[in-house]
Amino acid sequence: ASCVSYFAYAEKEEQLLNIQAEPNRMHQRRTTASKSSSRTQSSYSNGKRPASNSRRRKKQQPSNIALRAAIFVISFILATLVIVANHLFGTNATNSASTNNVNKRDLLRFYLRNKDTNIPDDVNDPAAKARAEQREARYHSLYRPKFNQTQLGYDIYNCPSTPPENYPMAWTTVEVLRNWMPHDVTTIAPANRQIYQGLCVFDYTTQYDAALTYRNAELPFIIRNDPNVMSVARRWEDDTEYLHNALGDERLFRTERSPVNDFMWYRLRGKGTKPRGFVKPPNDEVSMSYGEWLERALAKDAEALQGEELSAMVNELKERRMKLITRKKQDDSLENDDRDQDNSTEEEKLKNWYYFRLTASLSKAIEGSPSDNFVYDELPFFDPRKRSKSQFYIVDPSEERGINCRFGMRGVIAANHFDMSRNFIMIFGGERRYILGHPNQCKNMALHPAGHPSVRHSKVDWNNPLEWDQNPEFKQARVNEVVLHAGDALYLPTAYFHYIVNLSLNYQCNARSGTTHENAKHIRECGFNMG
Repeated sequence: ASCVSYFAYAEKEEQLLNIQAEPNRMHQRRTTASKSSSRTQSSYSNGKRPASNSRRRKKQQPSNIALRAAIFVISFILATLVIVANHLFGTNATNSASTNNVNKRDLLRFYLRNKDTNIPDDVNDPAAKARAEQREARYHSLYRPKFNQTQLGYDIYNCPSTPPENYPMAWTTVEVLRNWMPHDVTTIAPANRQIYQGLCVFDYTTQYDAALTYRNAELPFIIRNDPNVMSVARRWEDDTEYLHNALGDERLFRTERSPVNDFMWYRLRGKGTKPRGFVKPPNDEVSMSYGEWLERALAKDAEALQGEELSAMVNELKERRMKLITRKKQDDSLENDDRDQDNSTEEEKLKNWYYFRLTASLSKAIEGSPSDNFVYDELPFFDPRKRSKSQFYIVDPSEERGINCRFGMRGVIAANHFDMSRNFIMIFGGERRYILGHPNQCKNMALHPAGHPSVRHSKVDWNNPLEWDQNPEFKQARVNEVVLHAGDALYLPTAYFHYIVNLSLNYQCNARSGTTHENAKHIRECGFNMG
């Protein structure tokens, strides 16, 4: 059901209370008026002035106390019956009527939690809703959890409010990777992928409290159906020109470039000196406009899907870019900053992979930076100043570290690594595969050591079984996986491992907020200092 139905339900509940209480209120007004009239007549007949309101001996009693008491008693009885039925016959034995009552209470709580928040207008747009439903149908047809409740011990779509002892379920890297090799990114129906998924998926509108429990326990999970997150996904994914118009064709942004699709983070200290034996990864950084990145990303999708419409969009973007280049050459007054631009030939650019960056700093947004303000305005749930929308996602506002967006193209892979802070990752368009590992797997992840330019990252090529054999501990590491799509938010506690595969053109943004130390011993055992 859409958010419209949630609010409609809440409004009907309020209307019902008003209708039921109205006869009592009318009777009370008539009784009060009658008593007042009789007192006035009696007073005047005795030659006395009528008594003031302040001298009335009886106070008005709330007319709906009995009604509230009845509602409370009925709710208590229903809840008791549900608990008894679940205890006697199992959680699946609860009848549909009881389930509907529970769902309605959850929806009402969602309404009360968000009634003072501006819910986006586009939740009422039938066309946007239809497109979202089409995306959902496609997603669920392509990516299907491999294991059911009996095999996992819990239902990933209806997880218990108390996290299971074995949560999240994990399997060896060999099992997960052989089932779906990372370089095999394109899935076309009727084919589908069986996902080794162990993470719970919560609905923001009906399972908020359960998700909060897992977050407070520092456990990973996915949460969906937040109206504010879905609104961004609809804007960014439905209309390719929305971000294009905002970010333009002229301003340049940091963009990672590589002749191969595997990207390895590295940082050379000092004057670029290299440690002995270090081989610099082939990826580097250039400056690129959003318009050109979009052209390159759509070209990868068009090539993989053989889509004529996508090819037409690529040609249109290329023509637009070429016209701008010609205009800049002819008009010296136009800005023509060639610093760090990608000077590859057109043929080389078609073969390259690009990872586009859009970052925002809260301090710069406060100072009035247009691009930083744009990001914070678009993503209010990552803004620590807007607690009504961000309190779930920005756990520790005092430790927020800005917003980092990385827009990926089909096939781009980010090497396995861990970060030193908790992280909320959101997808606003396209699809991404994340392979995840608990910090207690640190010793098995074959990491580059402290002091290495690629510290905290796996040195193993996850797509090469020969390298697995060279690092036998890696074959014993236990992991699970998820495929995120538009509107999904993934919570990763501090030091959780993640390996990222971009399955299509996609828009991802994340925000970090504070470091926890419940898994610090596992990281220290690997030779890394968490402070």
